[in-house]
Amino acid sequence: MVEPLISAKGIKKYFDVGEGMLKAVDGISFDIYPGETFGLVGESGCGKTTAGRTIVRLYDPTEGELIFNGKNIYELSSSEMQEVRRNFQIIFQDPYASLNPRMTVEDIVAEPLDIHKAYKSKKERRNRVIELLELVGLNEEHAMRFPHEFSGGQRQRVGIARALALNPKFIVCDEPISALDVSIQAQVVNLLKDLQEKLGLTYLFIAHDLSMVRYISDRVGVMYLGHMMEIAKSEELYISPIHPYTRALLSAIPIPDPDIQRGRERIMLEGDVPSPINPKEGCRFVDRCFYAIPKCREITPTLEEVKENHFVACHRAKEFIK
Repeated sequence: MVEPLISAKGIKKYFDVGEGMLKAVDGISFDIYPGETFGLVGESGCGKTTAGRTIVRLYDPTEGELIFNGKNIYELSSSEMQEVRRNFQIIFQDPYASLNPRMTVEDIVAEPLDIHKAYKSKKERRNRVIELLELVGLNEEHAMRFPHEFSGGQRQRVGIARALALNPKFIVCDEPISALDVSIQAQVVNLLKDLQEKLGLTYLFIAHDLSMVRYISDRVGVMYLGHMMEIAKSEELYISPIHPYTRALLSAIPIPDPDIQRGRERIMLEGDVPSPINPKEGCRFVDRCFYAIPKCREITPTLEEVKENHFVACHRAKEFIK
């Protein structure tokens, strides 16, 4: 059996917002294996980005463990984290906000090298920056420009180059294409796939574009209001989803065949996503679920394996297996 590269165990991240605790991430668990892409999907506000940032410890968790190389990184001191940070990187959602407008591209890409003192001379530093830019489809002449001189897609490439500077093993891609034009999105996703093959990278790919997640991911986790609802292999999840929320989400993906599209049943969810501040016991999805029973309001379902490698958090999951 291959050991997971990353094991998230019961991770929680709460924020005190005055009128109560905002439970952005409330006890999620999953493994990510070397060389795979684990997709994380769900509606806006469900806690995907907070989960990604807590996993790389940009936020300190409220509770839980993250095992990497046999150690719980949440227990490491700041000096011990320095070494882990070489292997953990993040590509941010907004390529306009995540690059310092006062720094040249060379200095932006070299910043991780500067922090970790990963070069012996200025020449070695510059050569590494040029190598990274070429890896993401840019070139040497881009190095002395500033971020405002680039398009959104080019800026995201600069962000990817920066994330690769220290040869990390694991990268959190936090909705890396959602701020880009549709025509550019496929280019950036294909670049990420090529880099994964070349460099043996492992990704946590956070997105709400379900068709793009299907294209890039090996396995997919579906989040709703801080809880993990379903985890399965990508094709398995898209062909035979089990959780009522997953089925409703996937029914919204348009199919480019008018005959099939006309005959599909679109599951329309009623109501809005409830507030994550002081949520009640029970299933988080209960107020919008057509299949809810009294037990769903009283007991929070746990994520259980209902088919091989297919995990669902639903009291009625076995009834929905096709």
